[in-house]
Amino acid sequence: MSRLQSLLGHCVLILLGIINPLGHSVTLGDGIELTAGKAGISVVSTGSGDARIRLTLQQYETALKRREKALETRFIKANAEERQHLEIQLHALQGHLQNTRQGYQEHIEDLTKRIAQLASIRGKVSDELLSQTQQALADGNTQQLERLLDQMATQTTSTHQVTAEVNYQRCQIAKDEFRYRQAFTLCQHAVQSAPDRTDYLSELADLAHSLGDYNKAVEYYEQALASYLKTYGEDHPDVAISRNNLGATWDARGEYEKAIGHYEQALASDLKTYGEDHPDVAIDRNNLGMAWLALGEYEKAIAYLEKALASDLKTYGDNHLQVATYHNNLGGAWHALGEYKKAYDYLALALAGFEKIMGINHPSTRGVRANYQQLLADIQDQEAESSARQ
Repeated sequence: MSRLQSLLGHCVLILLGIINPLGHSVTLGDGIELTAGKAGISVVSTGSGDARIRLTLQQYETALKRREKALETRFIKANAEERQHLEIQLHALQGHLQNTRQGYQEHIEDLTKRIAQLASIRGKVSDELLSQTQQALADGNTQQLERLLDQMATQTTSTHQVTAEVNYQRCQIAKDEFRYRQAFTLCQHAVQSAPDRTDYLSELADLAHSLGDYNKAVEYYEQALASYLKTYGEDHPDVAISRNNLGATWDARGEYEKAIGHYEQALASDLKTYGEDHPDVAIDRNNLGMAWLALGEYEKAIAYLEKALASDLKTYGDNHLQVATYHNNLGGAWHALGEYKKAYDYLALALAGFEKIMGINHPSTRGVRANYQQLLADIQDQEAESSARQ
């Protein structure tokens, strides 16, 4: 389950995810364990053999760029309604391209969890079919994976559990390819077959949010939150993520007071779980800062944003996209407050960071540059007004 972020508000929207670093063993339950292998190969021990994830960073980036080009071509030829959906897909894809190393690690972790998910239907399908499906998923062989999932759906008598998992896996395939409408429909089918699976429900909520259907996203996030609370109690990471994501959806709807309430609960929980200097805590603080900024409470916004920046500077250092993003957020907040000198310092750092990390012509870099140029224009106007009064 991913943690949504409210980033750059009125400035530039950039989607950044939080990942768990790979390179050590990560126990995933059900006897599934991921270890880092040689030459970029991750080995997933499934309890009945090993599934080897051979996808390299270069292959991952090449595939993203190929999909981006195909989507851009479709966008040019599409009608107005279809363009709206393609724009959502392009935005998400470009978010992954903004930090391919982080996106790659996140994707490997996601593949590993999906292999573990398949283990939940062991005994409902043949071991051979299950192992072949897990390896096809590890190989990224989508055509073979679809064929094997079809076999699962037709060869089992335990229809509900297997049908739900098959639809969930198909949902993830569509999501990998940024086909969010198809992914949403498939995830709906998974939830209908297995309404007790909170992980399916959380995925459905994420997809509704991605598609801009915030009413459905709120409904699904609230159901997921109630389920996680019943299962885990108050201070559990999944509860905090659900609260944060529910807050982000209220935020997207412009209901900032409701968003702040959920963000504050997520922050309090994450502080208990992780302590001060953790990336999830920084996201909670950033989200609170951006919500207060939207309400015009600039001093409150700045207090949260400064803590988020200080934390991520400790975590990532100066040359990181997340840090550059928080520099931009703070620059926007000081700009809104009319403190142009402080705004200039932060926006200059943000622009330098984006140019170094993303390149000078990247759309997000251009957005940050537009913020910087607007500030320079406002400074010039302020100086002209001051001279006219003298």
